[in-house]
Amino acid sequence: YAPPPPLVAGPGGTAPLPGRSGAHGGSYVAQGTRIDVNDQARQIGTQIAAVDKGFLAFDRLANDMNQLRADYERLRLSHELSREIAAERDTTKLLEKILTSVFKFIRADRGVIFLRNEGGELTPQAMQRRDGTTAPISVSSTILNHVVHERAAVLTHDAAMDFAASKGKSMILNRISSAIVAPLVAPLQHNNEVLGVLWLDSETLAQFQPKDLELVTAIAYQAAMFIEINILGKKIENEIVTREQLRRLLSPNIAERVLSGQLAVKQGGQHVEECTVFNSDIRGFTRMAESKKPEELVVMLNEYFERMVDTIFQFEGTLDKFMGDGIMALWGAPVAHRDDAVRSVECALKMGEVLGEFNRERLQRDEQPLAVGIGIHTGPLVAGYIGSSKALSYTVIGDVANTSARLCSIALAGQIVISETTYAQLGGRFETEELQPAKVKGKDKPIPIYNVIRSRPMAQVPANAFANVEPTNSAQE
Repeated sequence: YAPPPPLVAGPGGTAPLPGRSGAHGGSYVAQGTRIDVNDQARQIGTQIAAVDKGFLAFDRLANDMNQLRADYERLRLSHELSREIAAERDTTKLLEKILTSVFKFIRADRGVIFLRNEGGELTPQAMQRRDGTTAPISVSSTILNHVVHERAAVLTHDAAMDFAASKGKSMILNRISSAIVAPLVAPLQHNNEVLGVLWLDSETLAQFQPKDLELVTAIAYQAAMFIEINILGKKIENEIVTREQLRRLLSPNIAERVLSGQLAVKQGGQHVEECTVFNSDIRGFTRMAESKKPEELVVMLNEYFERMVDTIFQFEGTLDKFMGDGIMALWGAPVAHRDDAVRSVECALKMGEVLGEFNRERLQRDEQPLAVGIGIHTGPLVAGYIGSSKALSYTVIGDVANTSARLCSIALAGQIVISETTYAQLGGRFETEELQPAKVKGKDKPIPIYNVIRSRPMAQVPANAFANVEPTNSAQE
């Protein structure tokens, strides 16, 4: 005799629990006796089966809820990453923050961010290992090149194998050693240029899933955007600094032409075949400085320099430097004109007029008028940015600059002393007087010099004097 199966109590009596029946399915057989299962028992069995299925659904729901929580946490961390890196302006720190954040929700063992250098080569800029070590990280150049060329992210389970890429699509390869590699594509101003690559890998088989690829791709897009913002911000900062430096050196219109690329200014030293160097200083300045308070002296010099520099820029000269009360300016570097010598002399004459107006203002304030001497020389020299890596300035070196300074020291108050080489390029446009040849330091013999008195009336200027003259922008306007 075999014991009967457990029974389920119900309103109509008892019946065996469904699923525990014998070979006849709907009935239980004991010692040849057949016991039929009534309809009510079947209904109860159906209800129990439904409850059993319900428990399975609850299990699936619990798993789904856990997955939703995990996905939400990843999205939260992704949003947190955006907030953290949005305000970071240091590119190195920005890349480190990106890797640190990525490691929170992607179980990678190693991570590297590559950026392209000026030559277009990918160079590692940030690296991280989950174990905290600093050993070098090897990557697959084949995968890197594919990602850059196709501008597409890759998910692979065999980072060492060669693979054939489908154009423009992310790849999923099922082998060993997982890796996710995503391009950092510039979304703003760089025409979708690949700025770099985000590399993540793991030694665990099938560590990354398609959902990880989607997330890393989104993060790479965010990272590229902020990297590009940093690049553009740095470019703007450099342009502002360059613009200010050029505006201190060049007339505003020349500075704008250089910045816009219409004119080239080469950094570093270069030989200039012909450049006109202008020097001026205030006569009797030392005595004046002894009788004035320092703050009064500074105010006076600033007022004087403001007027003189505006005049230099009016004739498209380059301001080289201030030397105490002296001014050094250039025509022919870094921007050259056919009539640079003429421009420098015209500027010197105009300075005399401007100084006269300034002196009238000073006399009205019961202040002493200023007297200035000017020296101008033309010839070959070396021009360029000279100084340390932290402080560069554009200047010229050579005999021409020294001779110009010597001529300035010879000039009396109100004189514009020019060398023979400068005089030869004026084409008779100015009324001059020849002075006694001057003994100049560094020269074996006295050199011929001239004093410029005024511009000649147009009727007295030779017809060929304007053959090499370029109109200044101020004249055109």
